[in-house]
Amino acid sequence: MIRVRVAAGKNLRSAVEGSMSEKMISADEAKPILVNGEEISDGLIQQELQMLRERYSQEMSYTEMDEKAAKIESDARENAVERILLMQKAREEIKDLRPEEVEARFLALREQHGGEEEFSKRFELTDEDVARIKEDIADGVRLEKYFEKICAGVERPVEADSRAYYESHQEEFKIPEQVHAAHIVQHPSPELPMERVNADLLNVLERLKKGEDFDALAKEFSHCEDGQHDLGWFGRGQMVQSFEDVAFSTPVGEFSDIFQTEFGYHILMVRGYKPSEIRPYEEVRYDIESMLFDERKNEAIGVVADELRAEAEIENLVIVED
Repeated sequence: MIRVRVAAGKNLRSAVEGSMSEKMISADEAKPILVNGEEISDGLIQQELQMLRERYSQEMSYTEMDEKAAKIESDARENAVERILLMQKAREEIKDLRPEEVEARFLALREQHGGEEEFSKRFELTDEDVARIKEDIADGVRLEKYFEKICAGVERPVEADSRAYYESHQEEFKIPEQVHAAHIVQHPSPELPMERVNADLLNVLERLKKGEDFDALAKEFSHCEDGQHDLGWFGRGQMVQSFEDVAFSTPVGEFSDIFQTEFGYHILMVRGYKPSEIRPYEEVRYDIESMLFDERKNEAIGVVADELRAEAEIENLVIVED
């Protein structure tokens, strides 16, 4: 199970969404999930699910994510349970909340949604709703402070740690090869038969061979909107395979023959090429240090969460195994 914890409390947007949501129903769609008697809200489970999807999307394809949808949803429910356990403990441990801190965050939330009038109108808030939102914000602040308390003794990574990670994870810092290309494309249609498309593009090829300007010919013949014939820089996997193959096999400064894709018939010119390279260590050093520090803090929070879970009374939680 992937746990997402650091960047602790709910953000301001999720505070209002979580407070206004319905209660979360467990996987059997019959009984609510209870953690020491506290019911898990749909808002919280959706926040955890969104964070997991964002995390998983960096590691697997959308097809793989669809295949693992039930497991990802199960992990989100487990993360929500752990967050409630940590929140319950935070309420016990953090007593010295300043009301003005909560109020400041509430006002910031309100401004993000267009000010007092627009905020109230959009969510149709009652006084009771506002009080619930402020309590949700207060819980988020408590959780942040509790996480800070848990992580107070966590050591920051040193330069040797980040250097070792960089050397052993080179693929993570690899910049894929890229090509800069422009194209002229025509789309056959009842009004523009294939014979006319073929004649136009053969004419373009002959004029290119005589040294005429590619951009001028694109403006005259391409079905792209003005200026959109230049595709800029792109890597593998960003274009359809048939277009990519031609783009990455045509030498810089040269143009292709006529070729077909699902989008029409093209002539392509390559304007630049950047080979694959590894980002320099100094460019990524501080990102690595931050990531390693977050991992250490998550481990520390995970130890506490496991201890709390071992003693908790959790009802109606359905877990999907790999």
